[in-house]
Amino acid sequence: MVAELLLAAAMFQRPAVPRAQTLVDAGIELSHRGRFVEAGAKFVEALALDPAHSEAHYLLGLVRQQDGRPDAALRSFRAALRSDLGNSAARARVCEIETAAAIARESGYPAAANECRAAIQADPRDAEPRYHLGRNLAKLGDAAGAAREFAAALKLDPKLPGLRFEAGLAHADLKDWPRAIALFREVAAAEPSNGNARFQLGSLLVKQGDCAGAVPELEAAAESSQKYYLLAGCYKKAGRDADAAAAFAKVKDLREGADTRMQAKYRAAVARKHADAGRLADAEREFRVALELGPDSAIAVDLAVVLLRKGDAAGALALLANDASPLARYQTALALSKLGRQAEAVAVLEALTREKPDFAEAWYQLGVTRLSAGAVGEAESALSKACALRPDEPAMRSAWADALARSGRVAEAAEQRRIAARAPR
Repeated sequence: MVAELLLAAAMFQRPAVPRAQTLVDAGIELSHRGRFVEAGAKFVEALALDPAHSEAHYLLGLVRQQDGRPDAALRSFRAALRSDLGNSAARARVCEIETAAAIARESGYPAAANECRAAIQADPRDAEPRYHLGRNLAKLGDAAGAAREFAAALKLDPKLPGLRFEAGLAHADLKDWPRAIALFREVAAAEPSNGNARFQLGSLLVKQGDCAGAVPELEAAAESSQKYYLLAGCYKKAGRDADAAAAFAKVKDLREGADTRMQAKYRAAVARKHADAGRLADAEREFRVALELGPDSAIAVDLAVVLLRKGDAAGALALLANDASPLARYQTALALSKLGRQAEAVAVLEALTREKPDFAEAWYQLGVTRLSAGAVGEAESALSKACALRPDEPAMRSAWADALARSGRVAEAAEQRRIAARAPR
């Protein structure tokens, strides 16, 4: 979706600093060829010349969103709106990101809904803000309002991903079984591997007393204790006692595992709040409790970050000793560097960048580590790669500028420092 928006983005034309508009046009041309990161570099350069260029902010926001950085993308879209309140496309993206954030943290639905209402007002023909408004209303318990928004979105764009599934949930909440079943059948027909849609369809058929129709849907559904509970009941009705007993056993196993995972997830969420507030000792304690409930690489990495912030590089290194995931190895390299084991840190980062050449932070850390060791040429090469992947990061550009200056390329260093100083945050 974001790539499609980038490809169609040459729609805002406004008077601008001529060179800035030339850079934006060049970025749009790059995006037409699928070279989105290079396009992002052009938008950053344009904003260094014209910080109020709404189109450049919007387009950079799309690049950031595609790159998996919603917070940075949101800053860009809001900057686009500060420069041009009529930028309806930016309002739609704010609605989308705020809705995703509200759903992720399970709070903030009224504010997200208001962003979507503003986007609808800006462009009533855009289906996406209506879809996202419906999702917020559903979370707020307004199933009828959600169903109305989903119906309006379906009229505007019947192919919008996820729309029919969410509409089905809303109609199920309204106990409008026939409409909900019809919607889930449409989703399952279009996406036979959609296990969530198959589960919803199967569960509604059970409620309608149609176990014969429900069983194949539930058997193809995503794994859950609810799935096996419903299957057990249907198997029992059909006289399939052995299958029913096996399904009940799965219910028990899955519920016990789910309870443990939920506890770990809760303790990790508490730990992250402590970490965000700077309460590192509390964060460490909660992360360790979460890890005691079961191994989890993401939680271990988060704990390692806390340990590094506390100055316990040796503890972080020991924690991640057997974790081969890219993020764990990146934190391992940071720990090695803090312990003064620069050669080992470089070896880890070199291997990581070979395996994941799009890992901008790893290139950056490799460059910084090499620069501190005096390997200026190798540092400049690594930092130029980091900036090519993440052109809007001022710290990366500043480090690249330092490497360029130390290699005698003073004019290039000055240009990178100028762009870094005016790069959008």
